[in-house]
Amino acid sequence: MSTVWTPGSASRMPEPTPETTPETAEVFARVAASRGWVSNLLKSLGHAPEALARFSALGHYGRYGNALSERQRELVIVIVGRGIAYAWAHHAPLARDAGVTEAELAAIQDGRTPDGLSPADKALCDFVFAFTSFAGIPDPVWTALTAAFSPREATDIAMLAAYYLAAGSLIIGLGVKVEPPEVLAIERAWQQQPRIGDQVVAKTG
Repeated sequence: MSTVWTPGSASRMPEPTPETTPETAEVFARVAASRGWVSNLLKSLGHAPEALARFSALGHYGRYGNALSERQRELVIVIVGRGIAYAWAHHAPLARDAGVTEAELAAIQDGRTPDGLSPADKALCDFVFAFTSFAGIPDPVWTALTAAFSPREATDIAMLAAYYLAAGSLIIGLGVKVEPPEVLAIERAWQQQPRIGDQVVAKTG
């Protein structure tokens, strides 16, 4: 199966193809080189290739270029995506692979910061829950975040949460469909490839 043009309807949008939208093919190829495949979310943006290129570039930074650990990145993402089936199908397995436990995932789905976290992870989770509430960040939450993370790291947490809020809105608004397990496996395998910085350096298997 091509990692660029996977079969099946991605969303309520008409399906872009290399024949109907040739200008999109180049962007899809860049996305696949960056992420190992093109998800239904990104396919759904294929009729606006410039928007797709810019949006996917921010997502690439959030996933592979920021200053957070993989566990911390996935904690941010599953908190933002906890109520969206598409996001949960993609990122709960990746969070498990990054060391997030079933008890922690269950707490996040219940809308609360898990018990027993390190001070840094607790500060991160408290911040992202507040961030996604659109009610402002309480001073104690901000104080804990900035005590545990550098300004660069705190900015990366906020940027990652903001990207996935946008992604969640697109998923809901465009009716993006969850890929079948064999296609989701492409993403999970890609996450396990060795990297230097944000670039894959070798492919295994």
